[in-house]
Amino acid sequence: MATELPDGLSFERNRDYQGRIRRHSPWLRRFLLFCVTAIPVLALLGFFGQQPSTTSASSPAASLSVTAPTRLRGGLMFQALVKVVPRQEIHHLQLVFDKGWWDSMGVNSIKPEPESETSRNGKVVLEFGSWPAGKELVCWLNFQVNATNVGNRSENVSLQDSGETLASVHRSLTIFP
Repeated sequence: MATELPDGLSFERNRDYQGRIRRHSPWLRRFLLFCVTAIPVLALLGFFGQQPSTTSASSPAASLSVTAPTRLRGGLMFQALVKVVPRQEIHHLQLVFDKGWWDSMGVNSIKPEPESETSRNGKVVLEFGSWPAGKELVCWLNFQVNATNVGNRSENVSLQDSGETLASVHRSLTIFP
């Protein structure tokens, strides 16, 4: 058995585990292990996304509701459902989506397809033409989150008739890595 230890080692600290760092070392390792295992457990419990929520707005002219997740992970595919129920005829129905719906998102499909798609002040406008009172419009939008897309953003939707706002829904989205 060697009687001399290499430089920087001591019997008290390295063999007998004495000293402040060694005393707290098991708890530090346990805490780090807990952190590493907590992330997958939270993901399995659905904390990081894809649970849809519905936000609604109503006015004398129409009602608008949007059902979509409020938390997502990069790479996920998700669906948003927009329902419009006009109480009076809408001469030029437009759904106006904030930039947050499209920023670093892939759009897989929009059903039914709008008559035209335009951009106004950085927002996407889907135009559906004239829509009679009482006839419900149900629009499905399928997206995919880009893998590098992370952060919070606004996902507001407005229902407009020829540029005049009839109803607005205010939403936000959090994207986790």
